Amino acid sequence: MLKTDGVILHCSISLDGFAADLNDSLDGMEGDWGPNPLADEVVANVGCILGGRRGYDISRGWEREPEAYGGEVKVPEFVVTRRPPPDDPRTMFADGNDLPATVAKAKAAAKGKMVVIIGPTLGSALLRAGLVDQVVIHMVPVLIGAGRPLYTPDGEPPVRLEKQAMSEAGQVTNFIFRPVRDPRSR
Repeated sequence: MLKTDGVILHCSISLDGFAADLNDSLDGMEGDWGPNPLADEVVANVGCILGGRRGYDISRGWEREPEAYGGEVKVPEFVVTRRPPPDDPRTMFADGNDLPATVAKAKAAAKGKMVVIIGPTLGSALLRAGLVDQVVIHMVPVLIGAGRPLYTPDGEPPVRLEKQAMSEAGQVTNFIFRPVRDPRSR
């Protein structure tokens, strides 16, 4: 059911819908949740990663450069930004003011494999723009109470989703949704 050549928003969230806490930390959601075949399938099919500028800026203060998926995946990664990119030869940047062109660039870099979006703010923008094929969620049994929501409203109508699959892997509940671009197409 996973669209292995699509544009996928991939995120773990708390039971109360947060992708990170108020300090942008994922520490509260990490744990030994056991094997997860859906997460493994995503990792096996990643061709390119799109991340947001917020995550990039936060990670600049870290001692070592962050690696998506714990370094398991060696694929092109783009930081999508609307601001002028900093002088950082280690990082590839993409224009956040032209999201369709950015997604096209990522698809070309993915070479027929999956473009994975990490980061809720970028994911929200791409969902609103109609550029996401699937939303893959791993809901972990943690309540954070406040933080960075999976979806950030901006005054536009809600994005409707259609559940394509649901599974369990240990304590984690997995969902695959398809954005419904036209509610009459359901």
